[in-house]
Amino acid sequence: MTTPDVSAPRRRVVDASAVQELFQREGWSDGLPVMPPTVEAVEQFISSAALDPGQVVIELPEQGRSATVENIAVNAVAAGCRPEYLAVVVAAAQAMASPPYNLHSTTVSGATAPLVIVSGPAVDLLGINAGYSVFGSGHVANATIGRAVRLVSQNLCGGVPGVVDKATMGHPGKYSFCIGESQRHSPWGPLHVERGVPADASSVTVFAGEAPIFARNDWASTPEPILATIADAMKVSHLTGGSFVVVLGPLHARVLHRAGLGRAAIRSALWELSQRSVADLKRAGRLAGDVERGDDTRYRPAVETPDDIVLVVAGGDLYGYSAVVPPWVGGHESKPVTLQLGLAELNACRIILEAP
Repeated sequence: MTTPDVSAPRRRVVDASAVQELFQREGWSDGLPVMPPTVEAVEQFISSAALDPGQVVIELPEQGRSATVENIAVNAVAAGCRPEYLAVVVAAAQAMASPPYNLHSTTVSGATAPLVIVSGPAVDLLGINAGYSVFGSGHVANATIGRAVRLVSQNLCGGVPGVVDKATMGHPGKYSFCIGESQRHSPWGPLHVERGVPADASSVTVFAGEAPIFARNDWASTPEPILATIADAMKVSHLTGGSFVVVLGPLHARVLHRAGLGRAAIRSALWELSQRSVADLKRAGRLAGDVERGDDTRYRPAVETPDDIVLVVAGGDLYGYSAVVPPWVGGHESKPVTLQLGLAELNACRIILEAP
């Protein structure tokens, strides 16, 4: 394998402790310890993914910034990724750089973080958790891929908290926000196929999302109460359009499928049930002004159309939970973006994982 020609600036440090101090001092850290991104480690990552280190992945004209594969690899190493994860991190960065995502605005304002959803064979190939505690800790792939994407956002896209990133609150997903789709528990076709990627391929979907809101319904054996519970969680919305990611827990997905509901029917039901009357919104202080005649019969949807709801099946199958991930406050100005993971990248992952 040819060693790539990496050209990022070098910093000499005496030991691992000095690496931590350097990252903290320069504002490159998320507050957690980092792995030293040595020249050898960065070269290994880029070689494993068979990528051009000089390829420009991110262009951010609002800030006069750009980022290459090499820049992204440095942050992936620092985040603790394994080399085989780099293809996913680069694809996520490309997705964030796509105009519909609105990288600059979603980076500098709002309590959002890039949620990375991996669908297809890459989930099992890379060991990405799609089951119990899917938004939680304990899985190297989820933790480090999500962290790498966040470090890319911070270090290469200006998202330094309190400097360019002026989020009032933020949320824990700004450390790491990555999940896999569970094909084992999904009774429908995979997300990547629905979003236009071939069935035998994999995809990375990136969504500027707030913290998950959990929708618990352990008692219902029919669709209506479950859909009502999930839709109720969606009502905590900025009413600015955009999208929602709805993560259906396996038990909820099973009930919905058993009743004959497909993805389109579920989205339509959630769109209808998540609407709130103008009167209700005014009483809750979500809209300005006093309640007027007719406000009780005028409704605002959480999203503009049912197709703005992204459905994913993931999580454990012991309790009746689902989750909704609300959009960035700018709503319709940011859309989820899906990119295919190419066969070359997946083959590189497969070779690494099967190596003795």
